[in-house]
Amino acid sequence: MSYLIHWWRQRMAEDSELVMLLVSLLVIFILVMLLGSILMPVLLGIALAYVLDGVVDLLTRCKFPRMLAIAVTGGGALLLLLFTLLAVLPVLTEQIGRLVSHAPQYVQSIREMLQQLQSNHAEWINPSYLQKVIAALAAKMQEWGGALLSFSIASIPGMITLLVYAVLVPVMVFFFLKDKLTIIAWAQQFLPAERSLLQRVWNELDTQIGNYIRGKFWEALLVGVSMWLVYWWMGQEYALLLGVLTGISVWIPFVGAAVVTFPVVLLSFFQWGWTDTMAYSVLAYGIVQAIDANVVIPWLFSEIVNLHPIAIIVGILVFGSLWGIVGVIIAIPMAALVKSVVSIVLERRADRAADEA
Repeated sequence: MSYLIHWWRQRMAEDSELVMLLVSLLVIFILVMLLGSILMPVLLGIALAYVLDGVVDLLTRCKFPRMLAIAVTGGGALLLLLFTLLAVLPVLTEQIGRLVSHAPQYVQSIREMLQQLQSNHAEWINPSYLQKVIAALAAKMQEWGGALLSFSIASIPGMITLLVYAVLVPVMVFFFLKDKLTIIAWAQQFLPAERSLLQRVWNELDTQIGNYIRGKFWEALLVGVSMWLVYWWMGQEYALLLGVLTGISVWIPFVGAAVVTFPVVLLSFFQWGWTDTMAYSVLAYGIVQAIDANVVIPWLFSEIVNLHPIAIIVGILVFGSLWGIVGVIIAIPMAALVKSVVSIVLERRADRAADEA
């Protein structure tokens, strides 16, 4: 214990601002870990406020009064939410129910395809191993169907929570937009007096996280709607479901697109078999992903700090293990935070070495 006290005093003497930065971030991290589930409506409100704040700023630059810009943006967001609940959600629920009810037929289609493959290439495929694969696939499909069914049954308490969120979150978003500067000034009262480094980290992250959340939201909307329209035009019976999955996948770096490719190919095969239409559907999915990677992402994320792919992958592994799917989604902002802090630590160490020399 005495050693820790001595180390603390020595670090404080060398660079008190850096120590206070690290301590403040540690305290914030612990609070989020302990109270994350309780504060989830607040965190969701902050994320939505970041999305809408970009629209509000755009309207204010077009000479709209800020309160009018907030009212217009909030009204548009509520209309979009109502459209999603009344028009999109019922269709999505119907497509999920259809997928669950048709799951046995799809399993039989895969069984017949694999058996045909085995008969055509008997010298390459072991029949007993093929039967194990078919049995495992059937069990997995039944498991997924049961999970979807149990989720629909257990969603009644979730609907109550959703109603609470539907009331609380819009109210918080409104006040986050209206009183943003006041709330930030109030929160700064709880920070240490020596907070120049913390302020620097905050300024960097405020820009990066804001751009990231807004960019990902619009990217998910563009990619998801594009995928839905393409598959609707092609007559895909699960067009909306695949569009929603594709939109969600953009929030998960690297992994999302690879995971969604599997249901895209599988559902296209179930509907069209090994035909040209199936090939065109997979090609359309690849084109949308290519446009997203080469056009949409550079356009939306030009102001985001560049992170090496290895840093992003490590961030996904670390924060995914801590917070699950939420950690995977926020891996890039958290990796940007770590990068900012590490840069400051190395910068301060270099400054001290230069002073000693």
